[in-house]
Amino acid sequence: MKNILLSNDDGINSQGIWELEKYFNGKFQVYMVAPDRERSAAGHSISLHDPIRLNVIKKGRIFAIDGTPVDAVHVALLGIIKVKIDIVVTGINNGLNLGTDVFYSGTVSSAFQAATFNIPGIAVSIDNNREVIHYETAACFANKIIEKIDKHPLDRSIILNINVPNLAVDEVRGVEITRLGKRHYNDHLIEREDPKKNKYYWIESTLTHDVLEEGTDVKALYEKKVSITPLRLDITAYDYIDKLKGLSFHELE
Repeated sequence: MKNILLSNDDGINSQGIWELEKYFNGKFQVYMVAPDRERSAAGHSISLHDPIRLNVIKKGRIFAIDGTPVDAVHVALLGIIKVKIDIVVTGINNGLNLGTDVFYSGTVSSAFQAATFNIPGIAVSIDNNREVIHYETAACFANKIIEKIDKHPLDRSIILNINVPNLAVDEVRGVEITRLGKRHYNDHLIEREDPKKNKYYWIESTLTHDVLEEGTDVKALYEKKVSITPLRLDITAYDYIDKLKGLSFHELE
């Protein structure tokens, strides 16, 4: 039986991660290391200047830490979990991670951290557009995808970013392999002042619209499909290497 590590950025008490634990229990040996509270939008932040404290939820199997989402996967794979992990699944995130969201998402970054250990990583997110969230649908599709890649292993530098519409399983209209799409946000700065006259700030971000380009994760979700977007650790813009070489930067030496 394979050993699976679960993590997330919504925290150890989030419904999504426990839905995965319930769904996978019996199919895998399930281990869990997650932040002790919500740490959404933490990106690939890791703790280098502060200790990471551990809370044992279930000895040898389930732990909470006071660090970032990436810290959780990092410490798990460095030795908190004493067995060899075969696959890391992060989520189920309460909210989609589409397009450029992946650069901020702790869910996606945690899956990338698995790839740095040459372990397959899968990030799973579901839309939160209704009062009831069908986490069981995301867990079901995550399981099916794991079964598929178990037979056809991924390149270890690749992670899969999975986004699931908030529907019952039989209402989902299919699965599509996609590229990252575009989402447009309106960000603005809110300035406040504390009782001692020191200024502080909030950054408020509102999604204004999605660009519904064919073949993108954004369009797939709009069409009530599950999107699977392969992402890689190497984000080099290879098409620009020759162009930059042509600008004679070597003359700057």
